[in-house]
Amino acid sequence: MEAALGQLTMGDMGSGCTASVDFAKPVDLSQAEAMLALCAPVLAAPAKSSRHWKVYVDLGSIQWKGAKAAEANTKPPLWQPSWLPEGWALEAGQTRDGVWPETHWEYLCGEETLSFSLCAPSDFGFCQWLDPEASGKTPKKAAQIQGYPADFWRVNQKAALAWEDAQGNLFLMLHSGTLTQAELGKIAGSMEELGEPMPEYRLGWTPSQDREMTLSAVLPSYVRSIGGMPDFIRFAYARQPLAAPKGTPETVTVQGMPAQLWLGDPKEAGAAVTSSASGKMVELPTEKTWSTLLWTDPGTGICFRIRGNKLPKEAMLRMANSIVKT
Repeated sequence: MEAALGQLTMGDMGSGCTASVDFAKPVDLSQAEAMLALCAPVLAAPAKSSRHWKVYVDLGSIQWKGAKAAEANTKPPLWQPSWLPEGWALEAGQTRDGVWPETHWEYLCGEETLSFSLCAPSDFGFCQWLDPEASGKTPKKAAQIQGYPADFWRVNQKAALAWEDAQGNLFLMLHSGTLTQAELGKIAGSMEELGEPMPEYRLGWTPSQDREMTLSAVLPSYVRSIGGMPDFIRFAYARQPLAAPKGTPETVTVQGMPAQLWLGDPKEAGAAVTSSASGKMVELPTEKTWSTLLWTDPGTGICFRIRGNKLPKEAMLRMANSIVKT
């Protein structure tokens, strides 16, 4: 029998095996059978899961654990939702690199909360409180976020949504409130990787001139913090709306731009705690003692927020008008 012309390659069959038989030459049937036997396990083997993270609900918490340690200089994933329902605003955030790289965002809408933990592949293991009734028997619903499989849990007014991208980054959303699964899915689907870095601004003046400004690892995007006991000052800015306190603000002007000012009550007592460093009783700011100044630059779209513990109007405005771009 004459050999047919052509070549059969097992890789052409989608197995990844590169053994081939050239039919332009006499065929050794025993050799061909051996090649087929070698490739058969490859053809029959099921696809292995590529998920790096194990995420589950138990003991009132959502828990997650990575499979492999990260390198010491690993940077955290920097993503944010580009869409939020009306009324939601960014409260705070934090970033951490190294062997447990993570970015964390906190959003508020009245008494409701929404948080994101974004973890690069690592062996990080942690848990976050969800609801007393959350357990291993809590039903898990399958979902899909940006083309990736996701898991959704709801226990009373608490919900969790988790998914992992192709790079092994874990996206974990936790919500306390009334948002539906569809709304949470829309927020998750709007997640975008942050692009160009934020400009850098600083306060040119603060009431505590004897202390240097220190750059904080806390976000949104960029924050400078200064303060000690009992005075505290927080300066933050971001490309998203920042959360405002309750109550009716006073309309003021900052560098020619309209701003909103909420004054803290200097007669109110803060939260009394014992300092672990000095052992002395200290007073921490509360919602009633914070003075807050909030405005958005219409030219850049950047939202600025200054908070000061029991600071008067004159000090708040002087700080805001001293802001310079570095």
